[in-house]
Amino acid sequence: MEGGTTIRKGIELGSGGFAHVFRAVQSNTQRVVALKQSRASLQLKRPLLQHEARVLKLLSGHPNIPEVYAYGRIEHFELISMQLLHRSLGDMVKEDGPLRLKMVANMACQMIDVLQHIHSYSLVHRDIKPDNIMLKSPNSWDLCLIDFGLTRPLPSLLTSTTPTMREGSNSASEEPGHVFGTLPFASLNAHEKDAQLTFRDDFESLSYTLLWLLRGSLPWSHFAQSGTPVGRIRQVFAQKQRHNGSSLAAELPVDFGELVEYARSLSFDEKPDYHAWRRLFKQVQSAAKGGALTPERQPSQSFLGHPECPVEVGQVVLIKLDSSVAADGYTIREGHESSFIPDPLFSTPDWSTPYRPAVVTQVGWDERARKHTFLAIAISRRSNRDEDTTARAIPITADGSHTNGTYPSIRMEPGWPFDDAYFYVFKRPVEFYCLPSQEPVHSTWRVTRSGCDNLLKDLSPPPDSLSDSHHQEDLESPDPDIRHDARTRDWGGPCKLYAHVRPLTSAHLDDDSIDWHFKRAWFDECVKVTRYHNLNYGIWWTGAWFPSPDCLHEWNLRDSYYESDHSMWEVQSERRKSITLGAGDEILESTGVPAGLATIVGLEQESED
Repeated sequence: MEGGTTIRKGIELGSGGFAHVFRAVQSNTQRVVALKQSRASLQLKRPLLQHEARVLKLLSGHPNIPEVYAYGRIEHFELISMQLLHRSLGDMVKEDGPLRLKMVANMACQMIDVLQHIHSYSLVHRDIKPDNIMLKSPNSWDLCLIDFGLTRPLPSLLTSTTPTMREGSNSASEEPGHVFGTLPFASLNAHEKDAQLTFRDDFESLSYTLLWLLRGSLPWSHFAQSGTPVGRIRQVFAQKQRHNGSSLAAELPVDFGELVEYARSLSFDEKPDYHAWRRLFKQVQSAAKGGALTPERQPSQSFLGHPECPVEVGQVVLIKLDSSVAADGYTIREGHESSFIPDPLFSTPDWSTPYRPAVVTQVGWDERARKHTFLAIAISRRSNRDEDTTARAIPITADGSHTNGTYPSIRMEPGWPFDDAYFYVFKRPVEFYCLPSQEPVHSTWRVTRSGCDNLLKDLSPPPDSLSDSHHQEDLESPDPDIRHDARTRDWGGPCKLYAHVRPLTSAHLDDDSIDWHFKRAWFDECVKVTRYHNLNYGIWWTGAWFPSPDCLHEWNLRDSYYESDHSMWEVQSERRKSITLGAGDEILESTGVPAGLATIVGLEQESED
């Protein structure tokens, strides 16, 4: 052990995962360093940064591996002192635009060289991406690969028992999405549940990284940023399957596309041909000119208002819930509708939804979503409506002359052809969102605006039912309909119910595909899609594939840190047992500090003077 040292912490440089990185000074050497700090109870036996410090020390000596100086654990935190670097390639591209071909080819050679070094220790980095590649200094192309928190030894062939998903697989649609690493840059294999990543996966992630550096984006970059977390994973995986090296590297030197195909073709434990690929990219570097490759930039759009709503108050229409759009949200496909790959799950009979007749009673505009909304009240022709006590209903008459002492008459124009129809709600009127592709609707029948106001007044829940106390009672109700209705209101805020709207015409009066005889409106399908949407956001419902937040786990540790910066620190749990260097490579001192590193014994805050 190299002795003890304190660290004087300065300004924050960045953050990610459980850790924050600060500019700092190591007191025993007066060296300016990067301090990586993570919230970690002293009760933890397998903290995260301890593993990273150990990996860095093992790999030290290579020019593309950052130097590590000290490690320590103090009350509430663990700390690593390491080489201070300039900025990441991710920040560089985001701030300055795509990089020059000559520069990227040079970077490819450096990254292939450092991967060969890492792989020579039978280690797999497992998170190659632009944000994990740093420039050493402002005036140099010299790079360092960082963030070894997920690094682990090459898994044995015996551990790879799950077949790799390739083109044609739809298992990502049949169960929750999976990915290991960072979604846009993760390999195809990383989308497999319990993925066993090897050298080939580091190479595939590097191939995506190089393409991103040249273009500033990948074909799936947009899809990785919008929609539910599970929806993003499914869509990005489908896009990766769709694209091969040729399409990804169109108009670029073919070597970049061939690297994608080469990485995908490697067998489980096959080592890449590092020398051959370094040679190829050196040739690309020599042949490249200095000009930057920049993608076509879309002109910015400014919205001075919003378009006319495609539906109007009082229109009698046909409405069909779009389960696919509601489940994933529209933002994941907005502006990319032509390349979006629909989830085949929603093509199955289980997710099929019919058109139902309804009246539009209110229209609105959601400024944040920039979408039109409308409230709908369903129409049914069930003759035994008086026996149904769960739905509130108002009969429809042809001349609007009906009154029953409770509700005023509803005028329908022109004359309504059925004498057994009625307006009704199950729990409450439903708010739908219009799809941008929705054509204006021209209706045959209408309800007057005053009639719509009366429908909303008479069929909406009483105001006191929206109180917090009443809502909590509903959440705990033994009646599943009451409970589910409360949950869709409580947890379903982000779930926007998109619908297709068609005009109701005389041709639909005897159309068996139209759901004329139903008494629960859209309630069941709205609950189903909201539950799916919420589960994909990690919001628990009964039957979820993840544990309830009320469940206690053996790794939960009591949080005893209450300083003013408490909210910035996410408490880490025990490191997975699979993330290790193994007993055979043990290099830890009894203190838990990797051999050859100084021990951090204290942390000071740099004076602001």
